[in-house]
Amino acid sequence: MRQPFKNNQGFTLMELLVAMTVFLLVVGLSSGVFLQTLRSQRTITNISESMNNVTITLEQIAREMRTGFDFENPSSDRIGFRDGYGNYVAYALVSLGENGSGPHAIGRCSEEICGTEDDFKPVTSSNVEIDGLRFVLKNGRVPLITVAAEVSIDSKRDEKEASITLQTSVSSRIIDKNG
Repeated sequence: MRQPFKNNQGFTLMELLVAMTVFLLVVGLSSGVFLQTLRSQRTITNISESMNNVTITLEQIAREMRTGFDFENPSSDRIGFRDGYGNYVAYALVSLGENGSGPHAIGRCSEEICGTEDDFKPVTSSNVEIDGLRFVLKNGRVPLITVAAEVSIDSKRDEKEASITLQTSVSSRIIDKNG
């Protein structure tokens, strides 16, 4: 005949239910924090990519202007000049949509006559919204050009949007002999 155990060392059903409930609460809370961290990381990556795209575009413009000459008096959102090879180059704020609607980008035209927006090819990514582009030219012996781009960054979360202005100043390496 079997002898019953004198020392029952198991868990009661109530103890198991309490332990499972605590475990599920800890897992639920930690997975929520993890998912929120992933969403934030995705948003930060999108913002970083947008800023890098605009920064590279402004650096391209600055590099061409450094070796440029014969700068036109710019309108607020357009400037034209001759690059280091003597070719006409113009930069302007252009619309990506039809009839001037839709998002805007920074456009570059390398034809001798840049009359319409269709002559400009976008140099910023289509997922980057340029709200404003401003050129300021100070003529003197060495032309000084300031370029400012206002960029909208949509976080795609909670419908929040931030606006950042990136600005750079460039002096031409070619000295104007008339100035």
